[in-house]
Amino acid sequence: MIAYLIVATLGGLVGMAELITRYRDRPASLVRVPSTWAYVLLNAGAGVGALLLIRTFGWDLGARTASTTAAAQMVAASLGSMAVFRSALFTVRVGDEDVAVGPSTLLTSLLAAADRGVDRMQAETRVREAENFTEISFEKARLALPTLCLALLQNVSAEDQADLRTAVDALAGSEMTDAQKSLNLILLLMNVAGPAVVKAAVGLLGDEIAVEPAGLTAGPEELPA
Repeated sequence: MIAYLIVATLGGLVGMAELITRYRDRPASLVRVPSTWAYVLLNAGAGVGALLLIRTFGWDLGARTASTTAAAQMVAASLGSMAVFRSALFTVRVGDEDVAVGPSTLLTSLLAAADRGVDRMQAETRVREAENFTEISFEKARLALPTLCLALLQNVSAEDQADLRTAVDALAGSEMTDAQKSLNLILLLMNVAGPAVVKAAVGLLGDEIAVEPAGLTAGPEELPA
């Protein structure tokens, strides 16, 4: 029984890790999405099913003692189920896209359901958080703010950094207003760094990236009588 529990835990952790990497800015929100648990349970169940088959057919996997046989069976069930459920039997051309058909199709569908659920749940929260950064000038922040956020994190991959720079450059070349660009810049940074890091970076830069207050227009001086 313990072996099945271990395999189920390993499979569930792999599934959860996949989801967490997709939502790095707010991974805790995953627990409120039903499709998230369906994805985790499917990964856990696949490992348990594989271990059941291995033990039913009596595969000792070359091990010579009972303890090593149990360990080998658990490893084989965990790794084997992960590989099988992420494989495709064949590929079908649908329009202009190649669609993989096989066990991976089910995982892809559950991932898509989790994506939609988390996106809907996070959208309202992200809007409220972005409203706290309306006084930022995009032209002043476009270089300094992303650079500071990445320096604070230290472990952002080169690919993610390049994607962020590309997105910021696309914003700079768009026809949106400075305020609209600034709002989208904040949302992009939240995807990479999370709201807390973005807030800290904005606080460190302070007035250096703030929108300049509109000057007061002085009226004509009154002539002395």
